[in-house]
Parts: sequence; structure tokens; C-alpha cells
Amino acid sequence: MKMIELNEIEFKSLSQVNQNQLFDFYQKCFPKKNEIIFKNWKWIYKHSENQQGPFVVIYKEKIIGHAGLIATNILFNSNRYKALWFVDFYILPEYQNKGVGKFMTDYWMKIEKIHLTICNNHSLSVFKKCDWALSHNYFKSCKLLNPLKWIPLVKSLDKNVLDKINIFKFLNYKDTKNKLKVFKLSENIKVIEELLSINSNNNSDKPVILRDHDWFDWRFNQSPFLKHYYFFNFDNSFIIVCIYKDQNKTKLNIIYSQFDNLDHEEILNKNLINWAIDNNIDIIWLCTNNLKIDNSYKKFYTKNFKINFVCNSFDHTLNNEKLINISNIDGVDTDANIISFNNSNINKIIKDKSTYD
Repeated sequence: MKMIELNEIEFKSLSQVNQNQLFDFYQKCFPKKNEIIFKNWKWIYKHSENQQGPFVVIYKEKIIGHAGLIATNILFNSNRYKALWFVDFYILPEYQNKGVGKFMTDYWMKIEKIHLTICNNHSLSVFKKCDWALSHNYFKSCKLLNPLKWIPLVKSLDKNVLDKINIFKFLNYKDTKNKLKVFKLSENIKVIEELLSINSNNNSDKPVILRDHDWFDWRFNQSPFLKHYYFFNFDNSFIIVCIYKDQNKTKLNIIYSQFDNLDHEEILNKNLINWAIDNNIDIIWLCTNNLKIDNSYKKFYTKNFKINFVCNSFDHTLNNEKLINISNIDGVDTDANIISFNNSNINKIIKDKSTYD
């Protein structure tokens, strides 16, 4: 294909384009989650708060690109800053490497002064051209709880058989005290809201994403995935998780957590791992970083995979050098948890146990 004329590109909000055309585009670029995005984009991209996006890119009356925008707030030195997460950044293959990606990014960067994203290596090259800063402090970490389900010749066996012979049922933290209950978040919204209000967002010397009532109401209470959310609680500390099925595996994502101290962190994680093993969870995923002084997560979740956290700021009071040290990015941020779901598993609810056996 010849080079395209960038001055002929149009930007339109999702509500401005033909919905059949939009759905067809989602089928091409997000085939496993096209229905989820199409039905829930106003929630996913926080559209009620961010009326300037998300946008699609139109060239000669055809949708050729897309990027979602999620408005967020950052606290630093008692000041609040508006920012945007860039998510679901996609350009049709035949229009890639023609300057479209940088053209799109330059356009979106004019909406707010501060920009954040977690991206793949292909998108990273675009953001680097726009002088964004890259951090190597963030990881996707996990703990395999039933390794048998990842062995090619074994994983095809009946799931119930593999669950029964899982050696982790006889190991791990069976000496754990303070055995805790797991609760459905949908039935305990007010409990978490109270815990959230107890923990201040202002005690860090690094920038943090603001977790206030409005943020919680949008991200959890209004979520179409609320029925998949559970939480563990100990005093004023808690972990919120998302449980779902993916083919023959049951997965648990830690999507948000708050701890009063390291003892609470250890108690909650030990209990979570025990409960997960007892309830035939096959793997635990979470986002971690190297910015904590005491990073006790590492001893529980030993497999780590680097992720690209990239950011940019035009605000001199929170410049790139400071912004790159945001210390509380979690699985609940961007669309990291949403991509766990696809068109086939969204309605599969995990049968839970409210207590240990």
C-alpha cells in the first residue's frame, strides 16, 4: 500500500461512527473480546467523565485505528493531577509503519498534560518516538498452583483428576494462623468503601493513583464483571481478586490490595494461596513493582515477566523523572484485568466457598 496522506485522517468518538462498522472493526482487531468492548466501552473507557474520547481513526471513510482513553487522577505532594491512561491502541496491519501511530499519539497527547500506558513492544516504539519515558520497575508476576495443567502430555487429562493429584494440596502454608473468609465483593461494597477511606492516599513520597470513592464506584461498583470479584480482609487490610475460567484452567488475578503493614501482607497472601489451592485455582496473577522498600510479594510470587510502563508529562511539577516512579499501579489499572475476559468466558462464574473446609 502507498503512503497515506495524514492530513486526510479524521478522529471521531465511538458514538459518532456507524455502530455496525465499529463492531466489524472490533472483530478484526480484538477478536476474542470484541463483544465485551462493544457492549461496555462507555464503562471501560470511563466515558461519562472523559467526553473527549475514546476515538477511532477514519481514513477514506474506513476505520483504520483505535485507542481508548481512561481518565484518572494522580496525587503527588498533596496536589492532584489529571491524567489519561492510553489503552487498546491498535492500527490495522496494512496501515502500520506509515506514521499513523505517531500521528494518533500526538493528537491524544493534546487532551491532557500527563499520559500513562502499559504497552507491548510494537506500541513502545511509537511512544519512544514521542519522547515518553520507559520504566523497567513493573512486572506481571504469578504463582503456579497446579503445574500439571501446563505439561503438554498431562494437561489433556480430566480436570477433576488433575485437581485431586495436585501436590500443592499437601504443601505450602498449611500452618497458617488467622484463617480468613473470602467474600463476594458484590455483597460487601460498603465494607470495602469504608476500608478504602481508612487508608490514605497521601502518605507516599512518590506519585500515586488516587483511589477515592468516585474511582471505586466506577471501577468496581459499576463494573459488568462485578460478579467475578471477591475479597479477603484482615483488620484494615484487604486483597480484591478476580476469578475466571480460561479453557481448562481456573485463574485468579489479584487486581487491588491495601496493607496496613508487612505482617498483614503476609497473613493475607498466605491465606489467599491456601484458599486458592483448596478451591482448585490453577494460577495466581498480579502486577508487582520494584519501587517498594520491602517487597514481600516476591517471596510468594516468584515468576516475573517484565511489562512496559511508559509515561509522559508536560507538567514541570510532575515531570517524567518523577512520574515514572508511580508506586501503586495495580492489576485494576488500565485494561489489564479486562483483557482476562473474552467472549466465551465472561459468563462462566466460579462456584466459591465462603470459608475454608
